[in-house]
Amino acid sequence: MKKLVLGLALISTSVFANNADITKTLNKLGYDTKDLKISNSPIQGFKKVQTPDGLFYVTNNGKYLTKGPMYNFSGNEPENIANSDNAKLIKSIAKDAIVYQAKNEKYIISVFTDYTCHYCKLLHENINQYLDAGISVHYFAFPRAGANSDVGKNMQSIWSMVDRKSAFENAYKGNAISPANSMVPYVNQQFKVGKQLGISGTPAIVLANGELISGYVPADKLIEILNQKFD
Repeated sequence: MKKLVLGLALISTSVFANNADITKTLNKLGYDTKDLKISNSPIQGFKKVQTPDGLFYVTNNGKYLTKGPMYNFSGNEPENIANSDNAKLIKSIAKDAIVYQAKNEKYIISVFTDYTCHYCKLLHENINQYLDAGISVHYFAFPRAGANSDVGKNMQSIWSMVDRKSAFENAYKGNAISPANSMVPYVNQQFKVGKQLGISGTPAIVLANGELISGYVPADKLIEILNQKFD
């Protein structure tokens, strides 16, 4: 069972702290050992575990776990300690993005999108406002119904085209999507990364530092956020 109430869950394990105990804990929640990546966390007494459904923090004795953001309040503003991991996940798929580059680029955002999503369409209809503000947009596929859904297969077709950007634009205009002669794995990979980031809806914006912003943010509001965080 993978559905959890956010917060701390008590699970009975051995009293000794080791990765085997942590693995057993996640196994009880339905995760296969091969899908788990356990590493140290900056929180004393906790390990972090990357799963297909996002990041968990598990106590060293394996008894308690939490899923969701964990914040460091030692700086001027709270920072999700998972941001650095998020940035690494984005880097792993960066070469497969559909890129809209600003002429006077100040910032790069990664946007997980679904061409059937109303607010994704709204963001893309206003793409020039982001570009004019100096925000380059790197698009990744996140079909909300899953990578194997009809939309997911259509997005695979888009990413399989030689001219991805034209196929991408065509989809956002509501035109029929031509099936590709052969399918590429990029959409599956991007969807998987999106799930690991904890994304459940679109659009989802990831900043260069790995910070996740859920939902549509107009260009004028987003540039204010970026200027405040990075200037």
